[in-house]
Amino acid sequence: MIRFILERVAQLVIIVFVVSTLTFVLMRLAPGDPATILLTAHNVPASEEALTALRKELGLSEPLHIQYVNWLRDVFTGHWGTSYVSKESVLTELWNRLPATVELASAGFAVMTVLTLGMGLAASVKSSGWLDRLGRLFALLGSSIPSFWLGFLLIYLFSVRLGWLPSMGREDWTHLVLPALTLGAGLGAVQARVLRAQLLELGDRNFVKAAKARGFSRTHILFFEIFKHAILPIITLLGTNLSFMLAGNVIVETIFSWPGLGKYFIDAITQRDYPVIQGYVIFAAFLIVGVQCLVDVVQAAVDPRLRLR
Repeated sequence: MIRFILERVAQLVIIVFVVSTLTFVLMRLAPGDPATILLTAHNVPASEEALTALRKELGLSEPLHIQYVNWLRDVFTGHWGTSYVSKESVLTELWNRLPATVELASAGFAVMTVLTLGMGLAASVKSSGWLDRLGRLFALLGSSIPSFWLGFLLIYLFSVRLGWLPSMGREDWTHLVLPALTLGAGLGAVQARVLRAQLLELGDRNFVKAAKARGFSRTHILFFEIFKHAILPIITLLGTNLSFMLAGNVIVETIFSWPGLGKYFIDAITQRDYPVIQGYVIFAAFLIVGVQCLVDVVQAAVDPRLRLR
């Protein structure tokens, strides 16, 4: 286990280094000047003197290699810079918006997990029944409808037409329902088909035939013999989707004006706020790698063969 943790820490350092480098290079290659954008946003004439003074204040007047060395040093020392717009610490603002993203990701993950397990198990019980056909139709719709369109459909139906649920903001639990459904419904439907396929494939294995010969019930065989083998790829899918949810679902948070990391990132791109963009990318890399490490631990706990390796 210690070796496993050390390997993941080394991978995290390498990933942060690569991601920070790529982010720095791409941001500098993108068209536009942050100093000009900031002056225009504050209704200040973009004279040459004002631009020069602002670039010096923001550290943009230094050579690129000096800017990169300073940025890389700050990444590994925990000082991720100050937002050009709000003048607040980037790391502080990321932590302040993380609870909203965690709340939405948790609700979306719950919806996704319930649909995955419920539909996958129900469809595998009677693989040619009406429930299975309904599940396949739902999975097709879930994989075909983009999340932004599903969000607008839910807003139109439950907010505009019926008036049952609010469509924007984050105040109480009612504001969480539509974003969570938008985030988790499509992914849950697709993963349910993967689970169904795994359960049906394992149903013909020799260990299942042996369990039937020993007189175990159909329910016991499904849950205690087949399911524990079929759940491994589902754990990988659930963990991967959770990591991206925690990194900030840009589309869903923007549609529903959810004050999380995704919306913060979009606002920073619009305003060319370099420190915020770079800090968000590094923060997301930490979250994604952390969740993937957790997935590896869960898989090793479920499957003894992984521990033996």
